[in-house]
Amino acid sequence: MSTTPTPGPIYSLLPAVFRTRDALQGSQLEAFFSVLESQAAIVRQNVWQLYDDQFIETCAPWAIPYIGELIGFDPVYTVALSGPDSRAEVANTIGYRRRKGTLLAMEQLTHDVSGRTTIVVEEFKRLITNLSLRDVRPHHADNANLRRGRDWEDQQGPFTRLNRTIDVRRIAPRNRVAPAGPDPTPLEITLHGPGRFNIPDIAVWMWRWQSWQVVHAPAFDLGAGGYFFSSLGGPIPLFQQPPPAPLPFTRLINQGDAPQPITRRAFEIRTADFYPASVELIADGAPVNLDQIVSANLTETNGSVCRVPSGKIAIDPELGRIQFANDVPPPNDLRVTYSYGAAAPIGGGPYNRVANLTPPAATASSFQVGTAAYPTLRDAVQAWNALPLGSAGVIVLPNFESYEIDLTGPNAIQLSSQCQLLIAAADVTQQGAPPEWNRSCVTLRGDIEVVGLPLPMLADGLAALVGQVQFSGLHLAGEIRVLGDSPCVQIADCTLTPGRSLTCQGDAASPGEPSLSGAAIGASVCLSRVISGPIALPASCSVRILDSIVDAGSPFCPAIAGADLASPGASLHIEDSTVIGRVWTQAISLASNTIFWAKLGRRDPWQAPVWAGRRQTGCVRFCWLPFNSLVPRRYECLPPDAASQPALLPQFITLRFGEPGYCMLSGDVPLAIWKGADNGSQIGVYQQIQETEAVTNIQIRSAEYLPANLERGVFLIPSRPLLQAFPETRAYGYGLQKRRCTGEVESVQDSPIGIGIGLL
Repeated sequence: MSTTPTPGPIYSLLPAVFRTRDALQGSQLEAFFSVLESQAAIVRQNVWQLYDDQFIETCAPWAIPYIGELIGFDPVYTVALSGPDSRAEVANTIGYRRRKGTLLAMEQLTHDVSGRTTIVVEEFKRLITNLSLRDVRPHHADNANLRRGRDWEDQQGPFTRLNRTIDVRRIAPRNRVAPAGPDPTPLEITLHGPGRFNIPDIAVWMWRWQSWQVVHAPAFDLGAGGYFFSSLGGPIPLFQQPPPAPLPFTRLINQGDAPQPITRRAFEIRTADFYPASVELIADGAPVNLDQIVSANLTETNGSVCRVPSGKIAIDPELGRIQFANDVPPPNDLRVTYSYGAAAPIGGGPYNRVANLTPPAATASSFQVGTAAYPTLRDAVQAWNALPLGSAGVIVLPNFESYEIDLTGPNAIQLSSQCQLLIAAADVTQQGAPPEWNRSCVTLRGDIEVVGLPLPMLADGLAALVGQVQFSGLHLAGEIRVLGDSPCVQIADCTLTPGRSLTCQGDAASPGEPSLSGAAIGASVCLSRVISGPIALPASCSVRILDSIVDAGSPFCPAIAGADLASPGASLHIEDSTVIGRVWTQAISLASNTIFWAKLGRRDPWQAPVWAGRRQTGCVRFCWLPFNSLVPRRYECLPPDAASQPALLPQFITLRFGEPGYCMLSGDVPLAIWKGADNGSQIGVYQQIQETEAVTNIQIRSAEYLPANLERGVFLIPSRPLLQAFPETRAYGYGLQKRRCTGEVESVQDSPIGIGIGLL
């Protein structure tokens, strides 16, 4: 076989005599022609692209506005979830106009401009009225059938089967004049009016959740035949897994297309719709049959759950819990497939993590946990620690496995100078195939210590470069401790469980305890798309937080502080995040587009809820933080003064970790926060999903395609704060009480005081 490289297309056109002579003289002519051919390839590709640019499906992004101009397309905000450009909307514009005034066009339009699941409902079809013989609807009842459970599944939402009397209030948002300063108007007032069931009413519903699927993961064993779907050992609402989106203009959205939680009643009535499409049990490698599954309320009462019928396996979709009947032996290995709901791809989850992950060099050593060579993570870490100084390595954690770990003391991860280590979950489907950094999330239960070894001194008297470790795609029920000399720790797309672990009721097992701590000197820690508990690092360290949630469990608890949570902590750089709890740092170099939900308790020793020791340097911009905070220079922050703070407080769906609406802004949030970021989007961690732009796009576009004389209102799912399972305790006669992080009960600063106030 000849090893001579194939000549290029231009060089091969030369007569053979010239090519032979050129080969004898060192192929100088061939090298010259290779340069010409590289430029010719660029010209050729450009010519081919000119043809592709005539079609919206294949054109380059720069050509989309020009094609849109030809059909009179008016651009709106570009939403990342619908794509990096407005290609879909331009492509379907003609289809919108041909179907103008129809539900099909409205649904397709609102989906394309928002990138989310939407449904359009003609609310006037739910009015109780005398029917015309030309439009007979046999199931249009004026009274609710109490015996038909299906009618009670979605009483207030878009899929309700209950009919209503007329509501003459308008569904369209009221006309109002925006104030000169920050707008305290609740978001819902700008989306829809107080009415909904009237003759001219059209409702556009938009789901804010996404459904993320976990495949073949080990269930969390509770003993006595009980299990949790969540590997963290706490309740989690199960979501239905929607099918792939239909082709444009093919059909209307139905109840099975929505990313919404499964209720007990719906699971009981329509078990076959959810099992095994959205929920499945695999016992000792064999799928459990549908006829063995029943729906039940598995809430614990006096330490036990309800009795499961003989021979059955009960599933509670609202708690994400499983219970085997007494006469059904639990399997040795129970695995589950389920979907959970979240607003954005943050924390550990089965989404693509390539953008936030930097794999080491191709020559890096690889250790796959679960193989014969490295059965446990401890074995893989020991193999890494035995490598020479300055090495590069990858520890691969496969799929959705769960491991008990103890990487402390002699088993700690050691970082030498200039080393690079990646510990990440990966989709490993075939033996020997390269790992894919998506569709995976591994759970670790235990503590991890990262120790930076002493840095050697170079010839110029400076210390050598530090070593770094990356964590990606992990759920950690425990704590990460950073120790030693200047380690660099990067945590991306991970969940460091607030409270370190969860109880069976979903509460934090150790409320207020740090998820990230240590006594390292000069450590550098970066969190990107992470859900974490409190961060307790000394002032000599630096912390960078991006697109993350730091949750201390209460606005009264320390979220970011020193190693003892009672002294100034690491220098802070934070962007596009939400912090639940007080902050005390050595300095704040930059805080941008962040919500600091913090409060001081009565007789609190801290001087401010957000407190920077050095205020001469740094900047806080486009953030929400209590006005009495001690921080560097503020720019366009909320509230602007102490008097306006009560009217501009953030409002959340829920602050309970594990709920699908975790840290989401509710419909009661002031418009100043909903549009308070530097780009006009919402402040906080969910700025990254561009909800503000998506809702604005729906409002702009839907008005253009409404049928004549009809009005539109936009409704968000979810919109209202959820009821907490465990409300704050009230002490009779002595005001509202708040349980503090340290366990004592103490009145909060803004609680009303007086005998009998607890009865109000």
